[in-house]
Amino acid sequence: MSARGVSGALLAAAGIIWVCGTGLPPAQGHAIILQSEPRQDERVTAPKRLVLRFNSRLEKPLCSVQLVGGPGQQSIALRRPETDAAPDTLAYPLPPLEPGTYRARWKVMAADGHVTEGAVPFTVTGPAAGPK
Repeated sequence: MSARGVSGALLAAAGIIWVCGTGLPPAQGHAIILQSEPRQDERVTAPKRLVLRFNSRLEKPLCSVQLVGGPGQQSIALRRPETDAAPDTLAYPLPPLEPGTYRARWKVMAADGHVTEGAVPFTVTGPAAGPK
């Protein structure tokens, strides 16, 4: 191999090492869930609301959340979001939930048009404590 070929190969290798060392820029355009209430895999007593916060503003009229679980693995579409939630957050009041495992299945559209979906599993351990 000529000196020019070796020099070119070394330059290419240095470029590859530099790219690998600096990493790629973060992906943009997909709503990624940052926080939920209840939290993923959390054991809770009768939650009153579901909150999902994402890393970008959402097109809320095009988002949907469905609660699946409990006795008989019933499906509950959550249709009345809280209107005062931040632009990156979906919040819903929850009906009384029986003890059991649940998944909050969400499908959202970020403000840039990208659709993402996922689920947050949690367990209801019992009904809320009543007045004594």
